[in-house]
Amino acid sequence: MSWPILTVTLLVPLVGALLVLALPAQRGRAIRLVLVGVTALTLGLTCVLLVAYLAVPSAAASRLTGSANGQSLSGIHSPVTFQFQEQVSWVQSGPSLSHLHAAFNEGNSAFNQASPPPINFSYHLGVDGMSIWLLALAALLFLVAAVVLSKRQERLRSFAALMLLSEVGVIGVLTSLDLILFYFFWEAALIPLYFLMIGWGDERRGRAALKFIIYTVAGSLFMLLAIIGVYFVTGAQTGVYTFDVPTLIAAQAFVETTHATSFSLFGHSFALLNPQDWLFLAFALAFAIKVPLVPFHSWLPDAYSSGRTPFLVFFAGIVSKLGAFGFIRYNLTLFPQASHTFQPLLMGLATASILYGALAALAQSDIKRVVAYASISHLGFVVLGIFALNVNGLNGAIIQMVNHGIVIAALFICVGVVEARFGTRNLRELGGLAKPMPVLAGLFLVATLAGLGMPLLNSFVGEFLILLGSFQVSPVWAVLASLGVILACWYMLRLYQGLTQGDLRLPGPDGVPQVLQGVAGRLGRVDVGPVEVAALVPLVALMILVGVFPAPVIHLGRFSAAQYVQAANRPTATNPAQASARGLTAPGGAP
Repeated sequence: MSWPILTVTLLVPLVGALLVLALPAQRGRAIRLVLVGVTALTLGLTCVLLVAYLAVPSAAASRLTGSANGQSLSGIHSPVTFQFQEQVSWVQSGPSLSHLHAAFNEGNSAFNQASPPPINFSYHLGVDGMSIWLLALAALLFLVAAVVLSKRQERLRSFAALMLLSEVGVIGVLTSLDLILFYFFWEAALIPLYFLMIGWGDERRGRAALKFIIYTVAGSLFMLLAIIGVYFVTGAQTGVYTFDVPTLIAAQAFVETTHATSFSLFGHSFALLNPQDWLFLAFALAFAIKVPLVPFHSWLPDAYSSGRTPFLVFFAGIVSKLGAFGFIRYNLTLFPQASHTFQPLLMGLATASILYGALAALAQSDIKRVVAYASISHLGFVVLGIFALNVNGLNGAIIQMVNHGIVIAALFICVGVVEARFGTRNLRELGGLAKPMPVLAGLFLVATLAGLGMPLLNSFVGEFLILLGSFQVSPVWAVLASLGVILACWYMLRLYQGLTQGDLRLPGPDGVPQVLQGVAGRLGRVDVGPVEVAALVPLVALMILVGVFPAPVIHLGRFSAAQYVQAANRPTATNPAQASARGLTAPGGAP
């Protein structure tokens, strides 16, 4: 594709935010039209990108040039390929630009220089088979959020502008191929999310926003230190000083992983972790907070329960996936040996998240908190699949990231409608809503069944592959995780039956729930309207389509999963001679 479609996709919501801010605050209809139009255009661009990617799903092998410690790098290539790359120099330092040379296809740069090393940030964008699906999911969910945004939303202009700026940050995170650029968008996305969280929501939104920002910024600080560490550790051992992600992935064949740090106590020396392990843990902390994994999860229930429905559609639907995306894109590729070292730890935390989230969901009476803890449990499956470190598990994780975004958005729309109609989220005060709200009950039923992993619906596909992949590692992980599937049936059906079945039960004037007989028809119009139906029907249709005909999704996801598994499983060497002996630097050919 000759035109910079990724840059255009990134700029469209940014320009949209400026257009919204230019409109008078009183023109609510015009603001909503601009918001829907901009998000629809962004979705259209991502669909064009997806179709173009699927037409040519693989790129040419990317190779390094130059040498590391006297050994040629010409035989080294990245196991992960990226398409539609756009690269422009951003910040450069160094004695001379003549020392820079082309290293990768489509203009990547590697540097083989003596100290002091150059500093080079580049505006480098690209997509692979994982990020392209998440990009399409993000565009869809931002459009759905724009559709369900109420015309009576207070401070509509500010909300719409912040929402579009959030979309810019998400797209930037998913398309960045430079570590500094990635960190820039990772942090930039926090700003509008924080103001959306603190500016709109219930009375607990201030506490929720504060917890979210403290957790996330703390994790981001460690990741920033790790990014600097990757730059110097990789450069010192290979001579390749760069923040360019594809170049760093390819250079891992030469990164030293054997020398561990140690400390002395009472005359005895104790080995600790090697530098790659420390860098892995720093990245993993930032991503574990964003997912979130237990025990880094406590910000999420407060954030989800206090947020407004349009915000939760994209916040729960796509922002939480950025942590899982980071695990795959950065932890597996930049630290392959450490990924295996900490595989039991991450699989254990994922299983703990599955079971804890499920049990916590069973204990909730707030319908939003039920969905929030269910989200923790479902995302535990995603991380379990990632660190199975095999094609089945990782393919299931990629598919399940998309599935979870679709299901969780639909669930929050449904519970948001209930809260808006009856002014309560307490499951004990509501019941029998299928009588006055049959359309909502039908759509909610499909989302509920998808959430519990019912066959012929989308979540079953991802969960099956994840359990298959984890069983290949150890049957114990698969058995423990399958308990989460059983518990999901319990808490999801408890939520659905409690809200929709039995006698009609509504909150009374004194806060005591009242059982009402034969008055469903006198409640007036409380069922979902055309706007909510327009938002829910595409999501429900995708749940059914992927569940009934999953073969194309599995096939397309498998290509990208195989590349990341190859990156995580390829051997590393302590020096170029060992790399050559393992066939990593065969002259004139790829490994």
